[in-house]
Parts: sequence; structure tokens; C-alpha cells
Amino acid sequence: MMNSLKGQLLVAKPTLLAPFFTRAVILMLEHTEDGALGVVLNRTTEATVADIADQILTEPLDWDQPISLGGPVPGPLMVIHTVEPLGDQEVIPGVFSTAEADAVRELLLQRVEPCLVVANYAGWGPGQLEGEIEEDSWFSLPATARHVFWDEESDLWESVLEQGPTSDLIRMLGLRRVPPQADWN
Repeated sequence: MMNSLKGQLLVAKPTLLAPFFTRAVILMLEHTEDGALGVVLNRTTEATVADIADQILTEPLDWDQPISLGGPVPGPLMVIHTVEPLGDQEVIPGVFSTAEADAVRELLLQRVEPCLVVANYAGWGPGQLEGEIEEDSWFSLPATARHVFWDEESDLWESVLEQGPTSDLIRMLGLRRVPPQADWN
């Protein structure tokens, strides 16, 4: 029996060199024997809700809420938020994901805060994620609303890396900062 990573953060280890996933922090939305799905939390784009409002709403919406790139897999616009009645599912206590079009429109019109507006997602087929974890590309830890709606000046990946299994090595080596690429030394 597998342990589901739903509601966990999936964190790229410094040795993971896949370009899109380098330094990625992913909120896992689903993880079953049929595969896994998550959204990258730390890939903000230059686009905002105002830029796409006329494509998904019937009216312009002047809201500079950034749109994040949730992964390399094309998918519907999704909102991660705290409004239970408009949630498709609860990911962690008090935090919901919504991809249903009418609910997404309502969340955007209400300018719900805090929220993360996400285009695309990260997805894995059956056993694929487990293989990547065995290859030591990722580690996981429990997600919190603070992680999901990160608004601090510090880098989310560096912050969660300090909480993970590599933190002991980082401290032992006396490093103050992990380089952006593992092969930079």
C-alpha cells in the first residue's frame, strides 16, 4: 500500500537538474496508484488576472494578481484559495483547489485573498513519482497555508529546503545559502 502525498509539499532536491523543476516547490493535489498531480508554488509569471480576464470572464477585471505556472502539463486555470463553498476539494485543512470554470470565475470576480491563480500543472503517471523519489530527486514535507500563500521576501525553496532531509548536511557544511544549481561550486 502506498502513502499518498496529497497535501504535502514535494520539494526538488538541489541535485534535481530537470530545467522546469529545478528549485521547485509543489503542492500535491492528488496522489493515488493511478498517478499524481500537483502545482508548482514558486513559478510566478509576468501575467496577471487582468491580462486574461476578457478570455475567462464576460468583463474586464483590473486585478494585478499574478498567474503562476503550475507545471509543464497544459490544463485548466486553477485557483488555490480558502473559500470552502467554492472549493472542488480540500487539499490541506482550510485550503481548497478549484478548477471548475464557474467557481474559478466567481473566485476571480470576488478577488479572493489569499489565493494562488495557476495555469497548467505537474503530473506523473502510475509509479513515475515514486521512481523519482527513489532516485532521490524529491523529498516531501507537510504543506501549510503559509507555504501555499508565500508572500515573504525570502525564497520559498530555500526556506523549505531548511526543513527537509538535506538541512542537516547544509548545516554541517556551514552553508548559509544553497547555490541555484547543484553543479555550481
